[in-house]
Amino acid sequence: MATLVLTSTMTLYGTSWTGTAPGAGNPTVSGTVASSTDFSDHIKQVNIDLSRVAVDFTNFGSGGFVENKPGLIDAAVSVDFFGDFAASSIDVTFGPLVTAGTLVFLDIKPTNAARSATNPSYVFGLYLAGYPVVTGGPGEAAMATVSFMSAGKYARLTA
Repeated sequence: MATLVLTSTMTLYGTSWTGTAPGAGNPTVSGTVASSTDFSDHIKQVNIDLSRVAVDFTNFGSGGFVENKPGLIDAAVSVDFFGDFAASSIDVTFGPLVTAGTLVFLDIKPTNAARSATNPSYVFGLYLAGYPVVTGGPGEAAMATVSFMSAGKYARLTA
């Protein structure tokens, strides 16, 4: 069994994309985040939750059982950042996106090596869903868990 200990995960952020962007209606995705910012040194944890909604097809012929079929796919991403209010850092980057409704792109890889079959890149077109400015207590590192909602199709790229 292969195991992975996350030690050098890379997360790139940007508001533009080169190639065919992930998100609304694109059948194929290629390229990468243009003019990206690497916030990997500010990230404690990344959560990518890919799920499929169950659609109820229960009918009178179901024999008393609920029948479900796979429906729409949802991609939710949250990133736990160490709080930083410096110029060009976390707060100044993500704070304004709460009200702006700006489409952003994330490119997340298990390691900082090039994309490959063993180091896939998960790319998303997302909108900011939540930004708690500061979370923490006395003597703790200030944290901000930024949550994003999917703008459409995500992709798993290996090249």
